[in-house]
Amino acid sequence: MSNIQNQKSGLAKLLATENLTIQHQKISTAAFDPKNRVLYCPIWEDMSGDLYDLLMGHEVGHALDTPSDGWHDAVHAMGKNYKGFLNVVEDARIEKRQKRRYPGLRSSFIKGYDELMKRDFFGITDRDVNTMTFIDRLNIFTKSGYTMDIQFTDDELVMVEKVKECETWDDVLRVTNEVWDYSKKEQQENELPEEYDYRAGESDDGDDSESGQGDGDTETDGEGEEEGKSKGNLDEDGDEGEGSGQGGDGEDDEDGEEDELTDIINRRKESVGTDEDFEPTCETDDNFRKNESSLIAAKAREYVYVNIPTPNLQRIVTPAKRVQELLTEAFVAQCGTVAYGSGANELYNEFRKKNERYISLLAKEFEMRKAASKFAKAKVSETGDIDVNKIYKYQIDDSIFKKIMRVPKGKSHGMVLLLDKSGSMANNLAASYEQILILAMFCRKVNIPFTAYGFGNARGLREMDYPREKYRDFDDKGNYTLGHSHGCFSENIGEIRCSEVYLREMINSKMSNAEFSKSVKNILCLMDAWSHRHGSRGKFFRPQCDALSNTPMSEALIAMQPIIKEFRRVNNLDIVNTTIVHDGDADAICWFNAQNDEKAKYFDSNNQNVFLVDKKNKVQVNLRVSEDDVREGICEWLQKTTGTKIVGFYLTPITSAKLALKRRMFADDLNAVRHKYHEANEILAKYVKKLKKEKYLESKNVGYDSFYILPAGSDLSVEDEVFEVNGKATTATLTKAFMKFNKTRQINRVLVSRFITQIAV
Repeated sequence: MSNIQNQKSGLAKLLATENLTIQHQKISTAAFDPKNRVLYCPIWEDMSGDLYDLLMGHEVGHALDTPSDGWHDAVHAMGKNYKGFLNVVEDARIEKRQKRRYPGLRSSFIKGYDELMKRDFFGITDRDVNTMTFIDRLNIFTKSGYTMDIQFTDDELVMVEKVKECETWDDVLRVTNEVWDYSKKEQQENELPEEYDYRAGESDDGDDSESGQGDGDTETDGEGEEEGKSKGNLDEDGDEGEGSGQGGDGEDDEDGEEDELTDIINRRKESVGTDEDFEPTCETDDNFRKNESSLIAAKAREYVYVNIPTPNLQRIVTPAKRVQELLTEAFVAQCGTVAYGSGANELYNEFRKKNERYISLLAKEFEMRKAASKFAKAKVSETGDIDVNKIYKYQIDDSIFKKIMRVPKGKSHGMVLLLDKSGSMANNLAASYEQILILAMFCRKVNIPFTAYGFGNARGLREMDYPREKYRDFDDKGNYTLGHSHGCFSENIGEIRCSEVYLREMINSKMSNAEFSKSVKNILCLMDAWSHRHGSRGKFFRPQCDALSNTPMSEALIAMQPIIKEFRRVNNLDIVNTTIVHDGDADAICWFNAQNDEKAKYFDSNNQNVFLVDKKNKVQVNLRVSEDDVREGICEWLQKTTGTKIVGFYLTPITSAKLALKRRMFADDLNAVRHKYHEANEILAKYVKKLKKEKYLESKNVGYDSFYILPAGSDLSVEDEVFEVNGKATTATLTKAFMKFNKTRQINRVLVSRFITQIAV
């Protein structure tokens, strides 16, 4: 969308004092849908700022003041031409009210209509406006802001004043009806030909006259006098009578002509139609509608608006209780109850020994960071009460009032985590599970609400979670009724076509101590199974209920929207941090459900202006031209509708880190030389080296509040730290060794360390 369109869309919302939905389309004129509160704007070429302000201000006036029901009822009841008359009067009313509300629009209205006049939108160039019909003169007069020198009769001036005084819709209907009736009479009379023309028209219908000169039949020349003269001097046999052109009763001839003319006029009126049948027209309004199409930007990119579907969480979410039940059953089936219990306990004790002390230190650090952040924001102010202990210094010191320190209340945070369960994550799952458990235990220790889900689209898992669920629903004719998303999303016309997605909850802060310990043990068993998947024997095998699939990240984020809202409400949080751990791009979404017989229609941000639309929350997101356009747009939509912060952790093997950084690392120094091969390679090599050493890189990726690139596989695993002192144990060497040891622990637990930096502010 162009900059001016962005600006004026915002202007329209401000003027309307509501969050209108603004849609730009290849239409001839702006229009407003009062029922759905949608303002449709044309894509015009050479649109000046004043003309855009006129357009927006005018249509917002309709949004605020024109009732939708009354408008359509009035138009349909009175006939097709009545709408033009209603336009003229209603436009005058709403523009008057808009200028009254926003005086700054007066100049834009005057300049905008002046521009339209110069472009001859109303079709009045080289014409004398004063010779036009009343409704046309009224239209030009009101559009000029009642400033043009236009002549009106006394009766017309009365109606002009009534138009000026219209304040309500009922006033508009009443005055429009008066103008309509007046114009019907005026224009019907104007359609009747002059007296001279009636005679000519009647002669065309009469019989030919006989001259009686022996030259045969002679045609009249169509002139009324000659024809009347001939008809008045023929006898009933058709022969020429005496005194042709001279004698005869002149008065009788004149009376006969008047009677004949009256008869002709009456017949002419009948041919034109009755008063009830006749509909007057507004030529200037018709011209305006015709000329609007000439301003459409023919070469402009098409605007496509696709709606975000509604997730069906009953078909998507499997709660942690069910997930843990399946894991326990699977591990017990592998090695028996006793072996499962002892093996899980052994893994649990090792994990606690390795991480518990450091988690406690992190909790202390977190509390200190919060306290420091609060103190930095604290303000000291005077109360207005005199401090009696300082009153003796009033002559030399103005500071004799008591002071108070106001410490702002810190914001409450929560965490929602999404773990990519795609096939490419197989080498990363063990380390990811470990990092997630450290993060979960930290959150539980400092009372931060959290929940963690794995997302994928493995249909077999859903069947294992709910065997009795009718996964494939068919009607009597054998047609599949759940649609493309298998019941996970609504599939209404205009909505983007999503694939299925399944969210399986692993662990959350609402669990009891026993449930939490059991969940940690099961996840540690999974971690052991995924650690030994290449031949080495671990305590457990990977269970079928932890199968991998694809990366429906966009679908997962859409499904998370109501979950995040509910999570925030239930826990009374100020900020929810949505954390995504993944190793690849989101699956593509590029189709939406079309109308008529088309099953789906393709959209492409490279060639179209594509907007994601949330009708319920009245949010629109313009997709960028990028490889990951839909995911970026959905992230922006999620941020706007839930207030969440999105933190991304992208996992990449060190061996292919350079290629991954080339696509996903966005930093100022790299962006400046991205298209310069040698310079870019030098900077990328520097970042690869930094990634190996510090185990994370921070990037500025669209759609994320923070984005980190982490080493994948074993490089993400938490290593056992060893406190080593090189040389003699002096104070300096001990301090250096301790700092190195502490930094190593932070690097090893990168998820929790980065999370703390996000929330301790």
